[in-house]
Amino acid sequence: MNTININSNELSKALQKIIGVVERKQTMPILSQILIEGSDGTLTLTSTDLEVQLSTEIKSNPEAGDFLTTAPGRKLYEIIRSLDNKELIISITDTDMTIESASSKFKLQTYPPNEFPLFEATAAETSFVVKQSHLRALFHKTHFAMAQQDVRFYLNGLLLETSPNTLTSVGTDGHRLAKSQTKIDKSNLEEASFIVPRKAIQEAQRIIQDDGETKITFTDNQATFTLSSVKLITKLIDGSFPDYGRVIPDETSINMLIKGENIKPALQRVSILANEKFKGVRIDLADNKLTVSSENPEQEKAKETIQIDSTGKTLSVGFNVSYLIDAITACEGELVNIGLNDENSSALITDPTDPDSKFVVMPMRL
Repeated sequence: MNTININSNELSKALQKIIGVVERKQTMPILSQILIEGSDGTLTLTSTDLEVQLSTEIKSNPEAGDFLTTAPGRKLYEIIRSLDNKELIISITDTDMTIESASSKFKLQTYPPNEFPLFEATAAETSFVVKQSHLRALFHKTHFAMAQQDVRFYLNGLLLETSPNTLTSVGTDGHRLAKSQTKIDKSNLEEASFIVPRKAIQEAQRIIQDDGETKITFTDNQATFTLSSVKLITKLIDGSFPDYGRVIPDETSINMLIKGENIKPALQRVSILANEKFKGVRIDLADNKLTVSSENPEQEKAKETIQIDSTGKTLSVGFNVSYLIDAITACEGELVNIGLNDENSSALITDPTDPDSKFVVMPMRL
């Protein structure tokens, strides 16, 4: 039997980092477990859903010895989290785990650790380091455009492109597109592209911090994100991402520079009465006014008017209001530029303070 002495808060923080891929209902019972390895006073906790694998390390008492076991992830996390700032004694045998504090005792069933499906190690092909704050911003500006459960499986993730000193991220669901890039300090980086699954991007966003660095490693079929205390390994999506460059307008003949604090709330208010299924709103441009309006099958209507600098042109075009709001939210500067060409062209939304990011929303018929 191996015995661990540990504080519940420290263990809870470690479990929180990896619990995201542990599902409550699994066709494979072993996937509801987390793998726990003890070695030289360090506990390594690992979880997986066969697509994404998360692991983190935490210090333990060296007297615990070396061991390998599993534990039901969700149950363990809920128990440890409920024991707020308690000193725990965790006893491990071949078949079970006992958790004791001064006033509580829990016994959990374990699975044979050799049944736990760890990802196979692969040789690195491309690796580089990026600041976590830059990676967080990159994902924030592109993740919302990923598709959800699309039959075009290659859209259910983010495209990450590498080139000398540059990492580019692109998301699209076929109706909108978000592209952003950030600088990295690696001039000999070859041009390559990888599609990272939606689940992995969501987990990466959850664990990325504002300080420190992330090492990213790509192979033919895997990507590894190594942070200070967490390692995320994910399978890559095998497919050809669309030629997104053809979707982004080279230039727009009508450009409206608007304060984000004016256009975003106006869109949000008009969206209340938009058709719940299609979320369509109409944008009308005339003289120095931009009018946003919506109407639903119950004949309810909403309209907002914003004063803008005159463009000298008139235009009427429909868009999915949620897509517009997402793109404008990703623009962090005070002003947003909405570029249009005609009633049949996409809107190009940009932030004048961020030339490395572009957002495209396709028009819709109302």
